[in-house]
Amino acid sequence: MIYRQYQPGKQHSRRAAFTLLEMLLVLALLLVLVSVVWPAVLRISASNRLRQSMLDLNSAFAAARVRAIDQGVMYQVFLEPGGRQYLVVPVDQGLLGGASSGANTSTIATSQSVLSGRLPEEFQFSQETSAVVTEAAVPYAWLSNLPNSKNWNWMQGAFPITFYPDGTAAFDLNQDVLKDKRSVARIQLRGLTGTTTVSYGQGKSS
Repeated sequence: MIYRQYQPGKQHSRRAAFTLLEMLLVLALLLVLVSVVWPAVLRISASNRLRQSMLDLNSAFAAARVRAIDQGVMYQVFLEPGGRQYLVVPVDQGLLGGASSGANTSTIATSQSVLSGRLPEEFQFSQETSAVVTEAAVPYAWLSNLPNSKNWNWMQGAFPITFYPDGTAAFDLNQDVLKDKRSVARIQLRGLTGTTTVSYGQGKSS
């Protein structure tokens, strides 16, 4: 049997830290992992933003229809051609702060009569449409007294999508939403019922 004598001055050394080479290897692995995962994270984030914005847009169309029915006046939706903004406006000057042309609109607050929104920065509405406009647009002058009217100058170059008090719309509409000049979503309006649906997917270049 072999005995080893204990020597107080000689303790087994313990490892105190990583070496520089080990730290560089860990950093390199982290960079590789981030480079693989990050594009997928960006795609998921963009997809979530698109879906939320399309839900908001669909709600704006639905609000135009419901308000037209409830208030007994026409409502119009405007989409900025090649841009990101959209606007829901009643075809009634009284609801916009002017002389009323409707019999049952005096109790409705002007601040609640207009809806506006916009798509995220990477998305925009297509400039192309096959719709045949049948109604005149709300005069921009009717909006001039509203706080955000200066941000809505673009509507003078857009066509109105009109909803009637019976719940119908003036025409059928297929409106593409683009990213990098390619269709990533479409909102479809059926004039007979005034209802909208949203679909997603790649499409042809604009």
